[in-house]
Amino acid sequence: MPTKIQNFARSALVKPVTVNVGRAGAANLDVIQEVEYVKQEVKIVYLLECLQKTPPPVLIFCENKADVDDIHEYLLLKGVEAVAIHGGKDQEEREYVISSFKSSKKDVLVANDVASKGLDFPDIQHVINYDMPAEIENYVHRIGRTEDVVRLE
Repeated sequence: MPTKIQNFARSALVKPVTVNVGRAGAANLDVIQEVEYVKQEVKIVYLLECLQKTPPPVLIFCENKADVDDIHEYLLLKGVEAVAIHGGKDQEEREYVISSFKSSKKDVLVANDVASKGLDFPDIQHVINYDMPAEIENYVHRIGRTEDVVRLE
């Protein structure tokens, strides 16, 4: 639960109780996680190399909208069937992106944390965290989309 909501709940409730199912803020133990340390100047090239070794569908998460757009444009220029989603897109475009990725018309979805919660994509083979999210909860939601995660640091 977000910190603001927790603080509000504590102030409004009498004798609140916190119930954790599993380990709070922790990833599922079945998720395979790998960390790759990559210099910033070659990160996007390395991302393309990772995609060439990974069968689709693949999710790529970025922290901000500008990175989502930059990576999406780069992948399109390199011939990758990619779509992108973030809070700056209108509803019609978001629906197109989600449906084309879910129906396997597009191999790669580049997104910020707007896609890490509430969206279900079947058979995701690989999640790539282009950068780390500001909140650990967002990381857990990101990697919850799959069973195999690579984080580019």
